[in-house]
Parts: sequence; structure tokens; C-alpha cells
Amino acid sequence: EESGGTIVNQLKRLGASCDWSRERFTMDEGLSRAVLKVFVELHRAGLIYKDKRLVNWDPKLVTAISDLEVQPVETKGNLWHLRYPVEGADGRFIVVATTRPETMLGDTAVAVHPEDERYADLVGKFVILPLVGRRIPIVADEYSDPEKGSGAVKITPAHDFNDFEVGRRHHLPMINILDAEARIDVSGIQDDFAARRDAYVDDPDFGGVLTLLNGTDRFVARKQIVELLTNLDLLEKIEPHPHVVPHGDRSGVVIEPWLTDQWYVDAKTLAQPALAAVREGRTGFVPKNWEKTYFEWLENIQPWCVSRQLWWGHQIPAWYDPFGNVFVELDEDQAFEAALAHNVGAENLTGDEAQALIDDAEKRA
Repeated sequence: EESGGTIVNQLKRLGASCDWSRERFTMDEGLSRAVLKVFVELHRAGLIYKDKRLVNWDPKLVTAISDLEVQPVETKGNLWHLRYPVEGADGRFIVVATTRPETMLGDTAVAVHPEDERYADLVGKFVILPLVGRRIPIVADEYSDPEKGSGAVKITPAHDFNDFEVGRRHHLPMINILDAEARIDVSGIQDDFAARRDAYVDDPDFGGVLTLLNGTDRFVARKQIVELLTNLDLLEKIEPHPHVVPHGDRSGVVIEPWLTDQWYVDAKTLAQPALAAVREGRTGFVPKNWEKTYFEWLENIQPWCVSRQLWWGHQIPAWYDPFGNVFVELDEDQAFEAALAHNVGAENLTGDEAQALIDDAEKRA
């Protein structure tokens, strides 16, 4: 009531002439049913789907949050320059710089620019990831800027949005090294070792480093990793580096790009009629120069994450069988009928109880 009242008062101050007797709350039964109906219809049309992608993750609220809920904060940080040994080339290293040394545990490649002659002979070869012993490839990708630092960048697909795209282009493994509360979680490394033993020169926990770090807060782990690399003479230098760090606008904590399963709307497909409306002159902008901003936004729009790890809100209308099949229906009875059509007993279905659709009105308030 408090948040809704704030919104109404703001509208009245703007001079909106609404029929206030028709005011509705987002969670009213009729509106809630409409949200579920649209979700089911969009899913059947292939416009809503579940995918494992990077999201803005708030480790204090333990939920995905939208870009609008991320607040950039200018921070006096550091840039750590790490030395990665080149496999089979004693004494040769590639130096990579990072503001988040703890994420190096999840590195799965080093990228260099295709036209950077300094590394031309190394593309396709490997470096050995310190502390973990993972053999990671040296890939050629234009994401790397030869004019910045050493010209080589560490690629951590599960913990950086740009790296995620590089990882997809080069089909790199994506290894989560943090849990939902931003503590080091080495289970992803252990799973990767079990699946790809030839990608490691030794057991990644040889020497007990992973055991030491497991369960440690990300910022404590940062200090420990820097100390470990220093002792191994694999820290080239540290330099002051003011940079923008994303924070949650409600929690105030540093946001982590985190790889997780979420529900997405295919915003790119839905944007096409809106683009056509402006291009064909059916919708116009005043002043006209705002068309450029509009086109840039919609032409580059990303999948829209609509799920949140909340206990209050519109329930995701999805149920799962033991084989991983998902049944998206208006209610549990319809989901059971759909499951029976697939020869799955109703007693074997589980709901998506840990996720709820975002409530836009509540969020904006």
C-alpha cells in the first residue's frame, strides 16, 4: 500500500487525469491470472524460454536483479598483473591484468588480438592456470585490445559479461567459482576436472589450495590468491586503478555477474514490430534525433531476464518431471494433464517454487 500510494501520488502531481476508481494492485487475482496467461502463451510461441546465462546477481539479496537496479560506483581499486606460464616454454609467460583476481580460478582461456604479432606464434597453444593447473588455450579474438596493457586478457566466461560472449564464440567451458552468496565454491572446478582430466596437468586440489579457499568470502579469497601468486613469483605488479564497480541499489553490495538458470523473454524478436513502426513512419519521435537512440537500443537489445529468486510475486507457471522436461501451464492441474500425456505421473512433478516473475510496479516503487 505504501509503495502503490507513492506511485499514485507521483502520477497525480504530474497532472494525470486517470479514473482512480479503477486502480488495481499488481498481485490482484485478475491481473495475476493475466500475467500467467501471457507467460504460457509466450512460452508456447517460443518467446519465453529457460537458459543458462550471466545475470546481475545480488549476493546479499540472493537473487538476480535488472540492469535498472544496478548502481555504478566509482571505486579506488587496483589492477593486478598476473603471470601465466606458457605450456612447454620454460621461462615464458603471458601477463594478464584484472581487477578481480579471485575470478582467475574460473579462467578457461587467454585472448589475444588476431593481428597482434607479439602472440602470433602462441595462438592455439596453452598456458597453465596457476593454483589450479588447468591447461587453458590462447585464442585469437578481437575483444582483446593490443593497445591496452600486455594486449592479452584472461577469459572467465562464468563471471564477466564480455568474457561470456568470447566463451560462446570459442566454445569454452564455463566454470562457476562462486556460490549464491559470493563465497568461493570449488565444486565447479572439481566437476570440470572429472569431465576433462586431460585439461589439467594435475589434480586441481594438489597442495590443498582449493580446500583452503573453498567457502571463503570473495574479498577474503582475493587477498589469499594474491598472496599465493606472490609466493609463486607469478604476480608481476599491482597498480592503482580507479574504476566503476556495479552495486545493488537496494542492498548496497557489489554485484557479481553469475552464471545461472533463469527465464528469458526473446526481446530481440519482440522488438522487430516496434522497429518497423518507426522505420515505416507509423510512429515518430519529437525531436527526430531521438530515433537514433531508439534504434541503437532495440537493435542491440539482449534477452530479458524475467525470473527472480523471490518468495513473493507471480509464481513461474512451470513444473518439471524427473527427466528434466518442463511443463508450462496455467495451473497445476493442467500441468499434470500435460505430464500424463508424456506418460509421467503427477506425483513426480515439481514446481518452480524458488522463482517468481518480477513485479515491475513494485520494483519501480
